Amino acid sequence: MNTNQLSLTRPQLETLACVNERCESYAQSGQKNLTIRKIYGKDEIRYLRCRDCGEEFSERRATALWNTKVSEAKAVAVAEHLAEGCSLKATARLVRVNASVVRRLNRKVGKHAAAFHNERVHDLEVAALEADERHGYAQDKGQPQWEAEVIDPESKFVVSHVQGQRNAQLIRRLLEDAAQRLAHRHRLVLLTDGEAS
Repeated sequence: MNTNQLSLTRPQLETLACVNERCESYAQSGQKNLTIRKIYGKDEIRYLRCRDCGEEFSERRATALWNTKVSEAKAVAVAEHLAEGCSLKATARLVRVNASVVRRLNRKVGKHAAAFHNERVHDLEVAALEADERHGYAQDKGQPQWEAEVIDPESKFVVSHVQGQRNAQLIRRLLEDAAQRLAHRHRLVLLTDGEAS
């Protein structure tokens, strides 16, 4: 895919909200308080103004693309490659960006995804959960890393994901995080691979 040909659509103005925490319309979309002050850059990013407080800000503020100079198409391509399991080096090569761009976007997108997950994933109704862990490396084989997940086996939705050393604390963090996201944590089947922890 040529990332320059990716068609980008701007979110509807009604879906955006003021980012000024002191504003009475802070974080409230659909208030009809935002106007477009100007459009800038190759990606035609909108610079917005809040009628309620007078704050002016980029529509990218408080997003994973805030303060990044890479094109939106390339940023989306980086995120898609990483989501498919490509390594940082492979992603940089395929999207034709520097590896430092991939590392920075990986951190920023990951933080935003975790915040979104924490905000939205609550009171889940599930009949069963699968827990598993996997091993990988950070930079070289001298830095082993572990990650563990709890997944709904029917929908394949990731309920919880944690990283750290492979020990009882990792498994406890995983299960406690998953339990607090469920509507009925005592009425389900939990499947694991038999890891002693």
